Amino acid sequence: MHAFRRTRSGYATRMDATERAIVASVVGDVAELLGHGVGSLGEDGPDASASTEGAGAPPADDGLPVISWDEPDEASSHAPLDPALARLLPSASEDDGVAGEVRRLTEDSIRSAKGERLQRVWWDLQTREDEIRVPDDRAMVWAGALTDVRLVLAQRLGVEDADAAERLTQVAASSEDEVSRALASLYLALSWLQESLVEAMLQELPTAGTTD
Repeated sequence: MHAFRRTRSGYATRMDATERAIVASVVGDVAELLGHGVGSLGEDGPDASASTEGAGAPPADDGLPVISWDEPDEASSHAPLDPALARLLPSASEDDGVAGEVRRLTEDSIRSAKGERLQRVWWDLQTREDEIRVPDDRAMVWAGALTDVRLVLAQRLGVEDADAAERLTQVAASSEDEVSRALASLYLALSWLQESLVEAMLQELPTAGTTD
């Protein structure tokens, strides 16, 4: 996996076939958690009107382990039972009545927005090429989707604060639990990838103190 870099038309990173399959798997799992599984996508992808150059049918099963998640909760005025989903759909207020009403009015649209951008990233990962190109208008889609995946991974790993996040390097290197070791490694890799994308995007901002 390579850091994102700026290109003429957007941003680009490189992942080999195994890396693409692993990242696509967890992105698809989080989309499924939100009730927007990638299995619902047609052959033209999440946006039939957009160019699908470089994309194709999903790769054949390569035997990689798939991380399983709990079944998605139905949208309602109640907080999700799954703590990972609760991180993706946090309460808007400490007042239960207010939080419930806001959730009732907004949760469907938030689920859809998050699910659709995860589907978009999953589709981008279906390319057979090692280089993944992200146009300018999809950079924030990728950044947001990576945030959502990291939130779910953090919950599964019991990461509640910065100190716990820092300890993941040790978990990834030496945990006796194979699943925890794999999830920690993936969390760290996606954190680094997202940071490289954000840094590349920030390079486009004008330098503070400059004038026209």
